Amino acid sequence: MRIMAGSSRGVPLKTVPDLDTRPILDRIKKSLFSILESSTLILDARVADFYAGAGTQGIEALSRGAEHCVFVERRPEAVALLNENLLKTRLNDKADVRCSTVSAVLHSLPPTQKFDLILYDPPFSFSREEASRADAEKEMAIAGTFLYPGHARLVLRFEKKAALPAPAGIDMVRHWTDGPHAFAFYQQQAAAK
Repeated sequence: MRIMAGSSRGVPLKTVPDLDTRPILDRIKKSLFSILESSTLILDARVADFYAGAGTQGIEALSRGAEHCVFVERRPEAVALLNENLLKTRLNDKADVRCSTVSAVLHSLPPTQKFDLILYDPPFSFSREEASRADAEKEMAIAGTFLYPGHARLVLRFEKKAALPAPAGIDMVRHWTDGPHAFAFYQQQAAAK
């Protein structure tokens, strides 16, 4: 696992060595970030990396020119590796690392907080998750309220075999698969006129 492009290109990253973490493969990360860059969702962006693990996706965004990233991970051992990775890449001054649950952080953010990009990579797949599907979609809907209207995106990583989540208040605008991996890109619903 390494940084694919940008200011920290080539820097190797530590990952969490357990079965509760699904580190993104370099090949998949490269494809995802090509899509994000071509959609102008990275440069100068305010990013959130939810269910961050060791932070490989959020750190990739910072390396490629994102302005700031809020990382949320509940496991202290993963947060320790995340902080090591940020120091190694010299991107720690652009990061806000929170050892907490995503739900708790979402409920603590001020309503004025907005993101250009939310990387949403839960450890459950929507086909065998611990929490109920309804609870997971509700959390995604809350996360979606923190997107800037219009161009901003919430990008969900999940298993291709799972049914596409349909959280309230955000619409899926792109769906991309690669082998067993799937990504859904959501934006805030347009306000009714």
